[in-house]
Amino acid sequence: MDRYAIRTTRREDWARLRELRLAALLDPLAEVAFYQTYEAALEIPRQEWERRAAGERTTTFIGYPVDPEDPAGSLGFPDSADFAVDKPWAGMVTVFPEPDTFAGTDTDTDSDTNHVTVVGVYVRPEHRGTGLARNLMRRAIDWAGEREVRLRVHENNPRAARFYASLGFRPNGVGHPDPRMPGFQAVELTLPARR
Repeated sequence: MDRYAIRTTRREDWARLRELRLAALLDPLAEVAFYQTYEAALEIPRQEWERRAAGERTTTFIGYPVDPEDPAGSLGFPDSADFAVDKPWAGMVTVFPEPDTFAGTDTDTDSDTNHVTVVGVYVRPEHRGTGLARNLMRRAIDWAGEREVRLRVHENNPRAARFYASLGFRPNGVGHPDPRMPGFQAVELTLPARR
């Protein structure tokens, strides 16, 4: 099994984050994994990529392979500012807090603490089956703390649905129409809040 380090992105990572997102949108599975198109992502300005990488409203975890012989990797310094400069990014997951809403109304005045939404889960094909996706999701779940975690999985993506189920996610009865594939939907999955 390959060994990976996982860290959050920083503002200076914007170009690498953009490259990984564009690669994700070109993946043959993109049609059932992402609502955004490659063409739409190309139109996003640099400032927005910088904001995303800086974690201003979202937090993105990236994973990259480390050499077991590399002292920094074995000593556990993957968050070092220069550690991943020459390492290819193998995968990512993005999380952000959201308020619970019913009929368009917040159910709690402390809207940042209701639940966490996971989006943009992607692992490059050559890194699939290595445990990286599971480790990225564990970091996202840990980041959520005691909050409920939600995500959406396309009804035509059974592999992803099985993966999320193996992490404890269950359908919550909410479906979201797929804007790219009329007649299909993404099923919302929930991992209950840890107490």
